Amino acid sequence: MLPILRCPRCAAVGSFSDHRALICDRCKLTIDRARGYFDLLDVAVRGEPAAPSTEQRLMESDLVARLYERVWRPGFVRLLAGRGAGAAVGGFAGELFIHKHALSIDDREGPWLDLSCGPGLFTRALAAAAPGALVIGLDIARAMLAVAAKRVKGYGNVVLIRGDAHRLPFPDGAFGGVNNAGAIHAYDDVEQVFREVWRVLKPGGIYVGSTFAEAPSLVGRLAARIAGIRRYDTGDLRAQVSRLGFSEYEELPLGGAVVFRARKP
Repeated sequence: MLPILRCPRCAAVGSFSDHRALICDRCKLTIDRARGYFDLLDVAVRGEPAAPSTEQRLMESDLVARLYERVWRPGFVRLLAGRGAGAAVGGFAGELFIHKHALSIDDREGPWLDLSCGPGLFTRALAAAAPGALVIGLDIARAMLAVAAKRVKGYGNVVLIRGDAHRLPFPDGAFGGVNNAGAIHAYDDVEQVFREVWRVLKPGGIYVGSTFAEAPSLVGRLAARIAGIRRYDTGDLRAQVSRLGFSEYEELPLGGAVVFRARKP
């Protein structure tokens, strides 16, 4: 882990020592793991990031974080993507299979980044699928990471980090694959996140993401508008990802959602 961390204060790469309490050898910034994750957002310098949309604010709720896996996420997907989204893949187990298969975990070396990991649903699945590789779960919401920290206990290859998807605390070419499930619609600047994913992927690295596409119902469209959720035309999504240099773009429509896969040449 230590060689692929960038200090949030001085931007030095590989400058941290001691995996229990990170200490930057250059600027002496110290980051503990008391809450089960390393906070690599230097709020003392940049301040706390804003959460302008309703959905972003809800992700900071302790109650939503606790209910996310069993109640919040399944209900949210049915509302915004329709019943066909879950039925098409056989529920969450099928969705996990799609993401793990698309990342080609069995055929590639890590480490692996679960971007906007929430309470760690996909993080745990990736860790189980690649027991010999480092899996980093990154999210900006403290509430989500607090729950994830409890649920990843027992997975010795998982490290949780608080960070911003728009400014990832990793050097270029750090990861063999990036998983980005169900968060793209909530980013302030999606293209900047795509640039960051491109930057931290190794050559040949794979990016797998999922987001909401066309709304299947009026209720779903209204809910998305109220929550501040962006919906994608899949042609625009393909064009945006390809414009940044990704190749071999593929997508799988799932009701009013879409899972896509692209490779960094």
